[in-house]
Amino acid sequence: MAFEGNPLIVNGKCYDWGDVDVKIPGMPFEPQEISYDDELEKEEVYGYGHRPRGYGRGNYKSSGKISMLRDDYQALLQYCRANGIKFYALEIPSMVVSYANNGAAIVQDELKKVHFTKRSHKAAQGDKSLKVDIDIMIVGGIIEDGVEPI
Repeated sequence: MAFEGNPLIVNGKCYDWGDVDVKIPGMPFEPQEISYDDELEKEEVYGYGHRPRGYGRGNYKSSGKISMLRDDYQALLQYCRANGIKFYALEIPSMVVSYANNGAAIVQDELKKVHFTKRSHKAAQGDKSLKVDIDIMIVGGIIEDGVEPI
């Protein structure tokens, strides 16, 4: 299949934060920021001589970070309290990040089996809003636009 054009631009407009939507089924959620990444370990395998004769694969790993307003974080804690779930015991089966541009198809990334691993709070003089950063471990991997990572 030949690749033609840039699928991220429609009429000259690139994706921006206003085009992003993050959903967690059954949970109120409005992040200020989300980032996620994954990797598959690979390394060269050597035999006779100085050049690699192939490669070997190691483990797959995916993780990320979510930033939200303190008010939304309190709603998340209330969700845990109402369902009798400890914060670090909460598993989110599926977190969907959607990108939509007017006139283009919706692109969805699915983060499977998300767990919280670290939370960071900060408040400083002059802050106009307070945010909480939460590091996440994505046990089930990241499926980008329907494509499995491995």
